[in-house]
Amino acid sequence: MKPNSPFERDLVLIGGGHTHALVIRMLAMKPIEGVRVTLISDTIQTPYSGMLPGFLAGHYSVDDTHIDLNQLCRLAGVRFVHDRVIGLDPQHHRVQLAQHADLSYDKLSINTGSTPNLSLPGAREHAIGVKPVSQLKAKWQQLLDRYDPNQPPHWTVVGGGAAGVEVVLAMAHRFAQQGQPIQLSLLHAGTELLRGYRPGVRRRAELALKRAGVERISGFNVAQVKADALISDRGQRLSTDQSLWCTPAAAPSWPGDAGLDTDRQGFIAVNRFLQSTSHPDIYACGDVAAMVQSPRPKAGVYAVRSAPFLAENLRRSFTAEPPKPVRLQTDFLSLLSLGDRTAAGQRGPLSFSGAWVWRWKDRIDRAFMRRFSEFGQALPATEASTMHCAGCGSKLGPAMLSETLSELGYREPAEDAVALPLKQGHLWQSLDGFRSFTDDLYRLGIVSVHHAVNDSYAMGLAPSSAQVWINLAFSHPRLARRDFKWLMHGVHDALREHDARLIGGHSTEGAETHMAVVVNAEGQARWPKRGAQPGDWLMLNRPIGTGILLAADMAGSAHPADIESLWQHLLTSNRDFFEALADTPVNAATDITGFGLIGHVLEMMADTSTSAVIEVDTVPLLPGAHELSKQGVQSTLLPQLEPLLRDCQIERPTDARLRCLLDPQTQGGLLVSVSPEHGQSLLDAGLATRIGQVRERQVAPVLLH
Repeated sequence: MKPNSPFERDLVLIGGGHTHALVIRMLAMKPIEGVRVTLISDTIQTPYSGMLPGFLAGHYSVDDTHIDLNQLCRLAGVRFVHDRVIGLDPQHHRVQLAQHADLSYDKLSINTGSTPNLSLPGAREHAIGVKPVSQLKAKWQQLLDRYDPNQPPHWTVVGGGAAGVEVVLAMAHRFAQQGQPIQLSLLHAGTELLRGYRPGVRRRAELALKRAGVERISGFNVAQVKADALISDRGQRLSTDQSLWCTPAAAPSWPGDAGLDTDRQGFIAVNRFLQSTSHPDIYACGDVAAMVQSPRPKAGVYAVRSAPFLAENLRRSFTAEPPKPVRLQTDFLSLLSLGDRTAAGQRGPLSFSGAWVWRWKDRIDRAFMRRFSEFGQALPATEASTMHCAGCGSKLGPAMLSETLSELGYREPAEDAVALPLKQGHLWQSLDGFRSFTDDLYRLGIVSVHHAVNDSYAMGLAPSSAQVWINLAFSHPRLARRDFKWLMHGVHDALREHDARLIGGHSTEGAETHMAVVVNAEGQARWPKRGAQPGDWLMLNRPIGTGILLAADMAGSAHPADIESLWQHLLTSNRDFFEALADTPVNAATDITGFGLIGHVLEMMADTSTSAVIEVDTVPLLPGAHELSKQGVQSTLLPQLEPLLRDCQIERPTDARLRCLLDPQTQGGLLVSVSPEHGQSLLDAGLATRIGQVRERQVAPVLLH
């Protein structure tokens, strides 16, 4: 019996800014009936702008100041799509993405922030924009990496507003604490610093700049940016090694290009309900929006306080209730970090400063971040259930497979691919698939194809065609159509990368999404699985650890940076390595998948007179995999793979390393056995890592050294 689907319509949120992060939290506590929520963000970690000066100053870590959007969405039951929006088709209700097929929506909300205003000549080549703040972490690290203590640099912060003052003072404190000399300048076009702030706050900021040794340059309107200087509109020249821009930022171009109403600066025009004035199915908030009836400064406090109104109006848009007008105060508490652990602030006619103000600001900021770090504890309790891994972690163990086939009378070992004799040559056919491990079905299609074609590559054969079976999770027909189309776009794009074509398939519905791919290849297999020669080097082209990381992701214990690395790995095929081996004599090969590295090496050594010596510490691991293994994180398939160790001679590896070597791999690498000469060539070209060698069999088929 088909259960009733909980979802009938799609709400898509573009951008992981403050407002959307809070909206996701609110909708998780009180979902909109029948509505599936999707977040699109070009970053997995989104920064809280109020703490970024403290991060630059060294008061906070990256994790202190960033919200893990992947984990937030997982806890909230929100589909997360990690990609950059490049366009919008409001007529057909589609979002255009840089690395995905178009995504359909019923209602849309945009909270992407702003982009650096680098329109001046030379700015795009030589300047660094502080906005969008989501990219500041990487830019700051690049600056730190370029710092040379033997040649102290001169860096200039452009902009006399709150951001410019906070950034330059944070930088001054950071380098002073580390005892590293640096020359810093704060440059602005006007004559007044912190325009709009109370005199007491301005005086305190000017004193902090003086004490920090920051040169203040006023009345300098930059007209051109060069690699080593800034040029004003009056021809003045300021020599500087690097400029950081904290000036008012620019709007992204794609909303205006899509036909949405914008203001003169290109920001999305919204009414008092945060609706686009031209497209009522589209909402916008934060820096990317311009409230035409009651304009507000582009400040984080307004983005935060808009969240309840946006969440309520999105809810009402699906229930046909009249929207609720946004009411935001014009005066608010403003706190300014002064680099060290002091701050200045104002509210109404009052201004104040000191260490106590910084502690006050710190408490406010940390309380905001706890809304997300402790979010899982705030959700309503649900009945606990046993977690089962997806991907290759959802496969059955090798013992269960071999025992069942033996009982049925099949004596030959089960192979990943089988040759069907034709009148001329052979048709090789393999089948692989698993339960979905992601809500991003476009990516699922890509990874499933990459994973399935590895069986062909492991025989030295290029795939020629494929068939797919897709079992989509039950949903409303409108959403099922969208999901199927999105998944098939991923399949199509991946097959095109492998120069293979789709020739057929089958589709069904069920409780969960599953996918399987039949891959066909023609010709004579070039590489056997068993054929390694004594003295051969064992070369692996990709790190392992996907099973551990996918399990950690499901459990919410993976670091977002490690999940980002995992996806880069999963979306990268083995095609380039396969083609690089075209002229390399390969004595034996296999792909590393569901039975882990140890299981597949044992298959290579089975029924031969050779053993594989694996140098455990040289086996490349995905970022975070070893540390998670130390913490006991493992795939649910691992207990079925542990008996494989009985066929191994274990000399030195730790339990954590052994679990990594047994870890079932989704979209794993290719392991080839080649002569030392050809192994060295692969090593020199950076194409593979030497993880061991082959020798005459002595005791066990695999020695873990």
